[in-house]
Amino acid sequence: MSDELPQGWAMPLLGEVVRIKQGNSKLTKKFYKPDGKYVAFSGSGPDGRVDEYEHEGKAIVLSAVGARCGKCFKADGQWTAIANTAVIRPHLADDAHYEYLFYLLNNEDFWPKGGTAQPFVQTGLAQRETTIPLPPLAEQRRIVAKLETLLGRLDACQQRLAKIPVLLKRFRQSVLAAACSGRLTADWREGNQIEDEWPTEPLSELFAMRNGKSLTVAKRKDGNIPVFGGNGLMGNHNAANAEGQVIVIGRVGAQCGNVHFISGKVWVTDNAISLEAKRKVEPAFYTYFLRSQNLNQLSAGTGQPYVSQEILGPIETPVVSLAEQQEIVRRVEALFALADQIAARFTKAQVQVDKLTPSLLAKAFRGELVPQNPADEPAEKLLERIQIKAAQ
Repeated sequence: MSDELPQGWAMPLLGEVVRIKQGNSKLTKKFYKPDGKYVAFSGSGPDGRVDEYEHEGKAIVLSAVGARCGKCFKADGQWTAIANTAVIRPHLADDAHYEYLFYLLNNEDFWPKGGTAQPFVQTGLAQRETTIPLPPLAEQRRIVAKLETLLGRLDACQQRLAKIPVLLKRFRQSVLAAACSGRLTADWREGNQIEDEWPTEPLSELFAMRNGKSLTVAKRKDGNIPVFGGNGLMGNHNAANAEGQVIVIGRVGAQCGNVHFISGKVWVTDNAISLEAKRKVEPAFYTYFLRSQNLNQLSAGTGQPYVSQEILGPIETPVVSLAEQQEIVRRVEALFALADQIAARFTKAQVQVDKLTPSLLAKAFRGELVPQNPADEPAEKLLERIQIKAAQ
């Protein structure tokens, strides 16, 4: 905020406008009860219920300890604030004033903090030394109304944006399903007068499979040859145990069944299986096919899930002409490239939208969001009434 205050504004100390009381340090989440009658606030917000309440009416609950200290939550009705919180009550009971202060205080950077490993809000210091921008009460009402409108639109925009990654994931899955069932190139087969049905053979008839070789972290040496294990890429090495166009399937681990295609040199560990074609194929097509099979669902084992050559070998695999394999890969890559472009635009839009909320709030607290009205009662007069209320 600039040194020049907007017309009618004041810059009181935080402690002149609110009183802050620590939450009940004797209450922790272990006292939560699923059927408790009253809402309980922890440093994470309203996340439990208890049998008795300690507070009533509107207040702001501050997360006072931990990585997210400085985050605020709205409280109303009958409720309790447990350890690692602080309860902020405005001296003036006015809905717009309460909302304005919530917008102002719900900012982790607003609060002075101490501690390193376990940061905490210095509420006493904030009350004594931190000043706040205080507009006339009438302007606070205009600010709150404007923020509710604009932030409501932003929230709707964020909800729509949040659907895009899900839609893109479904799109990619649909592309793979169409590619590996023949639907994606049905028109190509018709145009080339090729039989519409694909014959199938067991995967083991098309590919030679072998388990990789152990390579511990201690035995790895600096190099640029990728090392693939049960959960995918795990580093680099200076030697290879497979080369060419290699499909690698994770054999052991939570993500077993993940599929990667490497063109060139690679080290495949004993927690993965390499596949090398027995005939002329387009490996990228069969990589797509295997990914579409969700191989993780075929895993055996309980504590340590795994897939094996015995599990993978019998998978019925389409036998497709090399020309059609290449056409499928071309179409899939084009569609995936389109999805990547949309994902990049989504990421850019998400960054821009995320910046809008702090930008709007900053404008509000500089007096730039709504016009000032010379007829408004000045904030100094409002402060006088607040001080009377505080003294009662």
